[in-house]
Amino acid sequence: MFKKLDDHFEEALIVLLMAAMTVLIVVQIFMRYVVQESLTWSEELARYIFVWATYLGVAYGVKKNAHICIEAVTGFLPARIKEVTYIVAQFIFLLFAALVVKEGFVLSMKIFKFGQSSAALGMPMGVIYLAPTVGFALVFIRLIQNIVAGFKRLRTTGGAA
Repeated sequence: MFKKLDDHFEEALIVLLMAAMTVLIVVQIFMRYVVQESLTWSEELARYIFVWATYLGVAYGVKKNAHICIEAVTGFLPARIKEVTYIVAQFIFLLFAALVVKEGFVLSMKIFKFGQSSAALGMPMGVIYLAPTVGFALVFIRLIQNIVAGFKRLRTTGGAA
């Protein structure tokens, strides 16, 4: 069960969010052009769903090693040094993710404390501001997994990817 959750957590959430966003936009278009009435809240909700899907997408990119990277220098390095460079880069990204989680959480709590809510939905804006915090918390977890895998590759194969 945990393996399935680990393998498909981000994908499942992103698919659900993108499906919900698509349905909202289609319903809004139908309401606007066929029924001649506009939903006041659908555009705002679709925007917030998009924000959440984006931050979950960052974690998914880390999990799949799909983020862009410059390989002009590391491509010429021996396998072991290349692996060490990969681990160092993941560690630097880990520090950045930790900073985003910490500061994002502080900001979210301030927004909750102020009681600010969205215009159309009346939803607490702190929920929206939690998106980077949650997304980068998942990034943090995925980076730790990448670092552990990098060390395992160093130990077992001498660094060959």
